[in-house]
Amino acid sequence: MSQSHLLYLHGFLSSPESLKAQQTRKYIAQHHPEIIVHTPQLSGVPALAMREAEATLQNLPKAPIGIIGSSMGGFLAGLFAEQYQIKAALINPAVAPHTLFPEYLGQHTNPYTGDIFELKKEDIGPLANMALHDIKHPHLTQVYLGSADEVLNYRLAEELYQNSDLLITEGSDHAYSEFPEYLPRMLRFFLA
Repeated sequence: MSQSHLLYLHGFLSSPESLKAQQTRKYIAQHHPEIIVHTPQLSGVPALAMREAEATLQNLPKAPIGIIGSSMGGFLAGLFAEQYQIKAALINPAVAPHTLFPEYLGQHTNPYTGDIFELKKEDIGPLANMALHDIKHPHLTQVYLGSADEVLNYRLAEELYQNSDLLITEGSDHAYSEFPEYLPRMLRFFLA
């Protein structure tokens, strides 16, 4: 059986050891051992995270069957879906991160890796230029939103991705604990 590739992109201040990344690897190992999951560690600095994610994508032996992205990783996955025509499942994606990051200016420590970095004003500007304003290929994205997301306004993603396969989970928060139950649905979408 030939191998396929799946890219998982974590969010801001997260890592490949996040719960959703671990759940993805476990589910794939149990149900789709022919798929290799790539979970790169992304910088907390948005432009660096973009370069790291794109480098991982371009260094895969062949295009992935899909990308799963959570929060800031969902922002990147949405960009890649449009740019590279790759299917993506977005979990509580940031769609306007340039409006949120001013609250996060200053020094941070990644709780998973211990890496210390500083988020500066000049790190935020490029995000405004990268933000999607309309989705040209809505059939390439599945979007999972929690109506009680305490970090992001889910209505922004609901509006942007209104023509995509959109699922809103009432009462779910930013962590989106329902994630594992939707992994089979994501894989059906990627493999269709």
